[in-house]
Amino acid sequence: MHPRLPFLLAVAFCISACPKAPPPAPPPVPTETQRLTTEVKDLAAQAQALLETQNRLVWELWTEGKPVNIAATYQGKEALFSVENIRKIDRLRQLTEDPREVRAYTALQSHFAGEYLARELAEYNDAIANLEASLTFPVDGREVRYRDLERLLANEKSAVKRRALYAAAVPAIERLSQSLRRREERTEVLVKELGYASYEAFGAELRQADLSRLSVLAEEILKATQEPYRTVMERLSQRELALPFASITRADIPRLFRSREVEDAFPKEGSMLRVHGTLQGMGIDLTEMPNIYLDARELPRKNPRPLTLPIEVPGDVRLSEKPAGGVLHQARLLHEVGHALHYGFTREQRFELARLGNPTVGEVYAALFEDLLEDPVWLEEHAGVSGDQRAQYLAASSAHKLFLIRRAAGRLLYQLGLHRQEGVEAKELYKAIMERTDAMPLKPEDEARYQVDQEDFFQSADNFRAWFLAGQLQGQLKARFGPAWWRSAEAGTFLKGLWASGNALSAREVAQAIGEQGIEPDVLLLRLGTTLQVPITLDTKTSDAPPAPAPAPAPAPTTAPPEPSSAPDAGK
Repeated sequence: MHPRLPFLLAVAFCISACPKAPPPAPPPVPTETQRLTTEVKDLAAQAQALLETQNRLVWELWTEGKPVNIAATYQGKEALFSVENIRKIDRLRQLTEDPREVRAYTALQSHFAGEYLARELAEYNDAIANLEASLTFPVDGREVRYRDLERLLANEKSAVKRRALYAAAVPAIERLSQSLRRREERTEVLVKELGYASYEAFGAELRQADLSRLSVLAEEILKATQEPYRTVMERLSQRELALPFASITRADIPRLFRSREVEDAFPKEGSMLRVHGTLQGMGIDLTEMPNIYLDARELPRKNPRPLTLPIEVPGDVRLSEKPAGGVLHQARLLHEVGHALHYGFTREQRFELARLGNPTVGEVYAALFEDLLEDPVWLEEHAGVSGDQRAQYLAASSAHKLFLIRRAAGRLLYQLGLHRQEGVEAKELYKAIMERTDAMPLKPEDEARYQVDQEDFFQSADNFRAWFLAGQLQGQLKARFGPAWWRSAEAGTFLKGLWASGNALSAREVAQAIGEQGIEPDVLLLRLGTTLQVPITLDTKTSDAPPAPAPAPAPAPTTAPPEPSSAPDAGK
């Protein structure tokens, strides 16, 4: 017998008689949460890539005047921002318990809902934009562009001519209002198709705010500032227009708030130098940050307004400036620098928490730097403005800030009233609220603006909270690092710790991170009252709070994280 035959026979027997191994178990069926997590992650990646592409096109349009076609970027992606995908994100959010993940999915859902609304309303938006660009009205036998109205009012010395200009624009405004009304009606329908109970419900989620609490605060602001506002406006009206406040109208407002006193202190060639000089004391050098690209070219077709575009956060942040003189340009530039620093020092890697979400926190940092133009120490140090010249300018700029705060409060109350009161007459509501807000009777040409003065989804809620929180942040910086806080490297370290969180912290959590209990108006109102020499106090203290218990991400660090080593060179 062959020596291997017994072995081969045994093998053959086993093959035929031994029990077979069980088949491999099928792969586990993913849970609903696992499946949705994978799908939503892909949706977020697609949205991020699309947003980066669009921002690059906007950059080319803004800096070089190149014609771009944003609509073309949606070709082949028509199904991305669908109701189905929005509900998919919402379902995953409902299944998720981790607060940080809930916040990320909320930001993503709001972004998708916004894109869906923009697509569905594109026809209305395009028609409104084209109409506004083409609208003119006759003045002294010539046609004037509607878009130039504010500038013309500010430059017109004659009160009679200002009022004629203002009134002459009413037919153009009424034409625009018809288009705005049709878009508003369509928006109401679309919001309910997305599954939101109401326009206000969607607005509350978009703003991440308790609108009811904000409305109470708005009422308190109007009440507490009513008499101080009248006093301030009387002084300013007499000084700037040689008219009593009781005699001026809305047509006089642009002229009233011109910043004539310090225009020469902000020459064109120094706008960016003042930025660098301010940041240098904080230990920040934008020219040494490869992820922030500064474009100060004076190109003929470049948009003159400064702009920060976060192409990819934090690796590719771009700041455009076309050098210009004047205090308004300097204010806008510092505002955009605040945005650039927030994006550029972000260490948050999650797209939804670094780039998306409610803009209030970003507006806080923008307002902080813009407010340097109302700081007497900074004005003398960086613009050589002092003495009576500075006092007069600060009186006018602080009065304007008080006016803007009251106007934001009024607009918030007006829009909430429109969407809460069944069958309310919009023009009558507008008249009642804005007469109290502006402290002047509304004429028929004022009432005609009831439609164009509306905002999309309570936008004033963002500025309202951002101004107050920026005031609190400024107060904390001065208390910790001195009145000239921008000279302190420690102040720079403190701010970098806040910026590191991107949009992962809510506005209320930022307030808590800097040592405040919540968002309070007291610090800003005290500053304005001191500058304007009128006491402003609230009868009660009402702070903003989110509509649900706030998630608790890690607190903002008090020291700056290490600089990124992999940030791409954006072409500096």
